[in-house]
Amino acid sequence: FVQLWQRTRQQVKVPAGRRAVLTVGSEVTLAQPLLLSWVGWIRRFLPDIALRVHVDVPQDLINQVASGMVDVAIMYAPQHRPGLRIDLLMEEKLVLVTTDPEAKHLEEASYVYMDWGPDFGRQHDMNFPDVAPDLSFDLGPLALSYVLASGGSGYFRMSAVAPHLAGGELHLVPDMPQYSYPVYSVRSANADESVVGPALAGLRAISEGNIEA
Repeated sequence: FVQLWQRTRQQVKVPAGRRAVLTVGSEVTLAQPLLLSWVGWIRRFLPDIALRVHVDVPQDLINQVASGMVDVAIMYAPQHRPGLRIDLLMEEKLVLVTTDPEAKHLEEASYVYMDWGPDFGRQHDMNFPDVAPDLSFDLGPLALSYVLASGGSGYFRMSAVAPHLAGGELHLVPDMPQYSYPVYSVRSANADESVVGPALAGLRAISEGNIEA
């Protein structure tokens, strides 16, 4: 399927009235709101660019950028490879939130562990060496939906939980460690700068909160 997609993409012609085709991608957990905002920005400010949008798991996504199937992708902790250019976009924060407004610490019985990768795992084990949760997820939006529906607590991205904190559905657990979770843009070092450059300028402005789509 990957080979078929690659052949199909190579055969895609630039639509009439557009100067180029740009394929952008992201990990699933970054699709909303960052990727969606970026797509809206490109459509608004770069109308001469035809756009293809792709969402995938990290390992496949980095392979697709390396092979040229995806021009630029938004990722957490991408693998460094020759021929790829990786730039820091923003620093997300992972925070401990709960549906219990009275919670003062991590309550293991209702704790949902979200696997945010090896760096998070190591720091989590250092801070909570005795915690052995019996429910874990490897997809942030799914884990967050579970906590909202069934109650409990877990570590999630501040940008994802902010609306629920404002609405009173979730609460920050006080005095708990927070973890850095940086977001990067990944592209080929040989990418067409005349196409990728302006799109990335918009992405940086969105990630810094300077503009919105």
